[in-house]
Amino acid sequence: MGSMKGNDVDASSVDSLIEELRGKDGLARQKARIALVKIGEPALDALVNAFEDKSDIMHWEVAKALSQIGGSKAAETLIQALEDKEFSIRWIGAEGLVHVGQDGVMELLKALTERADSVWLREGAHHVFHDLIHKKLVAGKTNEQLSLVLEALNHGDPVTETNGSAHKALEILKAG
Repeated sequence: MGSMKGNDVDASSVDSLIEELRGKDGLARQKARIALVKIGEPALDALVNAFEDKSDIMHWEVAKALSQIGGSKAAETLIQALEDKEFSIRWIGAEGLVHVGQDGVMELLKALTERADSVWLREGAHHVFHDLIHKKLVAGKTNEQLSLVLEALNHGDPVTETNGSAHKALEILKAG
């Protein structure tokens, strides 16, 4: 597999790499994932679509690739990973959102306003916001708002206060 950069990538090579992620050979899957990460943004749509596959292996491989590519397009699928039945996939989703950083904050807050009743989403959001704050990956108003949401996740009524603090944070951050 030669080096591929944005414009040199054709859909069939991305599709064949995605297909390799389905295989039983762990080393072949790893090589395919690494190649997809090198392709980067041009592989995002195919990876996001591949997350629809119900296979735990595919979810893990896709979440891992998206967490390494990053960007706001990856964030939505990584948020879906936070609610996966497999802990390792939820962990990769959270770590991936920490890596995505600011680009994923608004999407994650929005998800909390819609699905604050999801225990796994709240746990994942806690992991992400805690790491973003403590690793100083967000600053200013974003840091302040995420700290308030984190406080609600820690001590408030899990659904009502989390939903309310996420709504408020979203509004304040949208306003700039």
